[in-house]
Amino acid sequence: MTKLFAIFGIVILLLVWMAGTLLVGSFIIPPPWLTLLDTFNMLGIAHTWIQILITLSRVALGFFLSFILGSAVGILSGASKELKAFFRPLILLLQGIPPILWAIPLILIFGTGHISPILVIALICFPLVAMNISEGMTSVPRDLEEMLKVFTPGLYPKLRELIFPHLKPFIAASLKLGIVLGIKASVVGEYFGSNNGIGFQIQAAYQSLQVRNLFSWGMLLVFLIIFSNKILSRLLRIKERDEKAGERKTSECKSETLEIMKKSFLRDLSHEGIKLENVSYTYPAGVEVLRNISLTIEPEEIAVISGESGTGKTTLLKAASCLLEPDSGRITVPDKIGLVFQDDRLLPWRSNAWNAALPLFYSGNSMEESLCFASYLLTEVGLSNQEAGYPEELSGGMKKRLCFARCFARFPEAVLLDEPFTGLHEEARRLLWMRLFDLLELHPVPVIIVTHFPLEVPVKKNCRFYTLRSLTNSGCGSLNQLIEKSRFQKEK
Repeated sequence: MTKLFAIFGIVILLLVWMAGTLLVGSFIIPPPWLTLLDTFNMLGIAHTWIQILITLSRVALGFFLSFILGSAVGILSGASKELKAFFRPLILLLQGIPPILWAIPLILIFGTGHISPILVIALICFPLVAMNISEGMTSVPRDLEEMLKVFTPGLYPKLRELIFPHLKPFIAASLKLGIVLGIKASVVGEYFGSNNGIGFQIQAAYQSLQVRNLFSWGMLLVFLIIFSNKILSRLLRIKERDEKAGERKTSECKSETLEIMKKSFLRDLSHEGIKLENVSYTYPAGVEVLRNISLTIEPEEIAVISGESGTGKTTLLKAASCLLEPDSGRITVPDKIGLVFQDDRLLPWRSNAWNAALPLFYSGNSMEESLCFASYLLTEVGLSNQEAGYPEELSGGMKKRLCFARCFARFPEAVLLDEPFTGLHEEARRLLWMRLFDLLELHPVPVIIVTHFPLEVPVKKNCRFYTLRSLTNSGCGSLNQLIEKSRFQKEK
């Protein structure tokens, strides 16, 4: 059906063209069949191909220059409001002023030749690239940024795992639209500032009133745009397909490598606890949620914190994981934190195995070691044979299991969980609690669990239960905002 409408659109276009020819005469508007014939005749001449290659080389150089500069400006603008305000006048100026107003001064400065057309192409394409990349940067998922800050701190992992993958569709759009715009811009640059290329041939045909040549070169330009766009789209699809195929491959896991990693996993346990001393926090809007919170969790101890919504449970957990700096107080935690977020925060463009292997790879292990132990952890959490899949292919409960694998792939010295099973049905939550405590048997570390369902948490001898009360409702001032439940009985 789509192809049928496309054919119908072409027929309508040809009919309008023919109507224009009949209305004003074939000297001013040559008929479409004659223009097509002239264009194909031109393609049989070597001179035509030389002009095409000259134009394409200028487009390639000009667009490459605009892409490098535009990407840099777009990334900086998207990362900082101040830099966005700084670059905005330049982008609007180049975008708003007709190219001819600054193309001619450029030609007067650099003369006719190669430099002027290349600069004209670069300056016309620059705003498109800069604005596309800037839009991509402003939409970078902040939740994934927080996740990487916990599991793979540093600039390089952030660029490789988040920024560049997230920007891929924006880069692809810049390439597809930019190449088309670059070919059009080459006409302006070559028309005024060159003595060869397609733009110069259009100028020569126009000045000598060779209307048929003018239409033929114009038709050739249209063919060039369509062909370039098709080739680029195909190349991008092939690259995306190859990347996905590469992600789905899993390397063979050597038994000796796995045994070494397992021994390290069982040996690298925390001998530190978690300590919060008089921690307070007020949000920028002036809402105070934490006041003088003190909590000590010994190594291998589990603290379960519950409370009504809005009492600051997640804020307390973010402070403990160093994602949030408290206004006052002191927090002592081990260096390596494993965190299971309320939402999954999985990288959609990475395979399940790679999502689990992230902390391993960026902590210095080889790719083989990382994927090998990630596969072991996926089996431990009940996701065997899911290594090559993607998060979008998993159910809600399976995604949580993948989050467990990622958490323990950090070889954590402390584990924090923020409402980890929200949205799952009761039986799924029960099974996941059991899986979590099985993992903690293998790797016992201090744990903080924030949950609305404390009764669901399996009661262990090393568990302690707390209630976090709201400052606005408790009326207790700075006293006893966090209350330990000395007697906790699980509902039967």
